[in-house]
Amino acid sequence: MDHTLLNSAGQDALLYTAAAERTLRQFIEAFWFEGALNTHLEQDAGGKAVLYLCGLDEQGQDVLYRIAAGPVSSFGRRRLYGPLCEQNSKEPVTDIHTLVTRLLRPLKAEHSARFVQELLHTAAKQACSLQAQQAAPAGAAALALPFAWQEASFGEGHLYHPCYRSRIGFDLEDHRRYGPEFARSFHLVWLALEKNLSEIHTLPGISYEAFLQEQTGSAEWQRLQNQIRQVGKDSDAYVLLPAHPWHWRRLLQIQYADWLADGRLLYLGEGQADWLAQQSIRSLSPLDTAQNCHLKLPLGIANSSADRILSDHHTHNAPLISAWLNRLCAADSFLQTHCRLALLSEPVGISLKPAASREDRYGLLSAIWRQSPASLLRSDEQILPCTLLTTPDLQRQQLNIAPWLEQHGTAVWVDAFLQALLPPLVHLMLAHGVLLEAHAQNTLLIVRDGLPVGIGMRDLHGGLHYIAGQTSDEAALQALRQAPAFRNAANASNGFAMETVQEARDYLLEVLLFIHLSELAQRLAQYHGYSEVCFWQSAAQTLLRYRTQVPELQARFDQFGLFVPQLQLEKLASRRLTAAQTQSFHAVPNPLHPYLPAAEV
Repeated sequence: MDHTLLNSAGQDALLYTAAAERTLRQFIEAFWFEGALNTHLEQDAGGKAVLYLCGLDEQGQDVLYRIAAGPVSSFGRRRLYGPLCEQNSKEPVTDIHTLVTRLLRPLKAEHSARFVQELLHTAAKQACSLQAQQAAPAGAAALALPFAWQEASFGEGHLYHPCYRSRIGFDLEDHRRYGPEFARSFHLVWLALEKNLSEIHTLPGISYEAFLQEQTGSAEWQRLQNQIRQVGKDSDAYVLLPAHPWHWRRLLQIQYADWLADGRLLYLGEGQADWLAQQSIRSLSPLDTAQNCHLKLPLGIANSSADRILSDHHTHNAPLISAWLNRLCAADSFLQTHCRLALLSEPVGISLKPAASREDRYGLLSAIWRQSPASLLRSDEQILPCTLLTTPDLQRQQLNIAPWLEQHGTAVWVDAFLQALLPPLVHLMLAHGVLLEAHAQNTLLIVRDGLPVGIGMRDLHGGLHYIAGQTSDEAALQALRQAPAFRNAANASNGFAMETVQEARDYLLEVLLFIHLSELAQRLAQYHGYSEVCFWQSAAQTLLRYRTQVPELQARFDQFGLFVPQLQLEKLASRRLTAAQTQSFHAVPNPLHPYLPAAEV
């Protein structure tokens, strides 16, 4: 731990307390919502709700904690606020290890100790991040930043998962050097890999060498080629491959020491271009030109309880999925006429040939290039990450998008946002059986004069699902490579294909409404007095307008039951206490249901 940050007096102690409190609140909120804790809710003498949590201490005796709970909100959630205290004490509890261990002890879960460590990492790193976030521009200044700096500066981490900032593998120095919220640029490491060991995947008509030369620039390309020749190797026998500098230093030098020794892999040193980490940490924005492709690289850390390598099947599938989705959208008259759905294509991927890969170093040598958001824009348009929408300007006690809300009116802005977001994603599901993982980190908002006019979608290779037997041109998807069995065993997944309409609907509404929109709805209510009731009423009206625009799909719309009373949501947080070999779900109220047209009740 970096004692210069966390053990200094005053402000830094306050930051750690705030970080620990957020971490504990998210842990309790998520686990309580998923029914994983021993709790009961009571009204105090003033009519306020208090949540009591029962755990077991080191001697196996009951111990009780309490925390204030807000009213029921979207999806039946209650937000927690104020200090967490032991039953008979007014002193706030911020000892994560003791409290979480006690609350989890009755569950006898096999991975409790590992989970507690993730929470400890999260709080320590969040304390560092808060210091950086306090110095970030706010309000109109935040909205005026270039995309790369917005992407770096305005990610609060997952707003539901408790391990939102764990970054296991980074120490605090690494965290401050490569964490996006610190907005510190760095250079990539360049490697050369024997061609016969590589597997390159591109959109039709793209040459990997020509593409890379264009992306790096001719001078840098020639410099790297010369580096290969200077160590006595034939540059025509190798392909260039970028690596994250932390990943090179901490993993690749050791895992591939044999290849580095015998020349199958060559270290060429640092590149000359500047890159900035995006919210996902392993995706990077180029700072030299906004039009160049962004880059996704493996990074041997774990965050939000998932490792962040770059699987071989993703590099294989990225160009295939990009081409398939672009063909599908280009041929759809509704998407072309009524929506602005821009897909960030992934034209090039590189990894090892399966025969050259090995389970213990799977997904460590690879890269995917992604189309730049700037290349999607028309005249007078701006694009920004949707995570920025929920970030607060704490000095003014309002959201950073407040200038746009004031300019257009909150209700008008919300209507425009929902109109830009919901119809294209729901249409893909109804008309084509296609689902995209539309959480806030994967979704970009296109605005003109601050008013939403469209969306961009990224991370196509990792976010595509489809309904088996109900998908347009499904035969083309047979070329997709599936994850190897050992990867699925470590992280339960239903793969690309979903079997039923209900499964698909619940998945899309979970990602789009629960993970994404419910956080914006809650913060609009908190900071701007725009009620969640109004928000979901606007969402329902947007979907019902869409229904009238596609008369040929009205029966399909009704079949999917977007307004059903309950949805089955995955237990995203508490499942991390198990081996995660199976998915677990719980039923929650659908916030759209109250707005089901009377004739259909």
